[in-house]
Amino acid sequence: MDKQRGVGILLIILGAIFLFGRFVNLGAVLWPFFVIAPGVALLVWAFLGGRSAAGLAVPGSIVTTVGLILMVMNATNTFEAWSYAWALVVASVGVGTFLYGSLVTDAKRQRDGLRTAAAGLVMFAAFGIFFQFLVFGDRWGTWVGQWLLPLLLIGGGVYMLYRQQRPAMERQQT
Repeated sequence: MDKQRGVGILLIILGAIFLFGRFVNLGAVLWPFFVIAPGVALLVWAFLGGRSAAGLAVPGSIVTTVGLILMVMNATNTFEAWSYAWALVVASVGVGTFLYGSLVTDAKRQRDGLRTAAAGLVMFAAFGIFFQFLVFGDRWGTWVGQWLLPLLLIGGGVYMLYRQQRPAMERQQT
């Protein structure tokens, strides 16, 4: 892809954003779109720019993901989710690396990208469960944090004490 085509696509995207802004207060509602648009532009450029532009897939993936995270947090007013949403940025590095490997036909980079994306998603899920249910106490998390977790800890301690005592009781019986 030549530079003129990339700039043309970027101008179309920016024009659409400003036109959409005539109907919706973008500053209050969709400001994350101003982060998403450059990320998408980088991704488009990576795909249309040939092997020399393929490296833009990684930053394009990161910037787009950060914009999407901001959009969801803004729409739901849950900015405390950054405590675990950062793991999606790790996953986006993996996605970008996979895309880069695909564009330059490098199987090792594709595998590395998939591993990194999977690790980021696992961290997102693990930290998300921890923070949303145990720290923030959302939905049934209040019940889990206040009742189930303490009971499981007590049960685990009782089991460990019983397991430790069992061999001693068996020795005494013989």
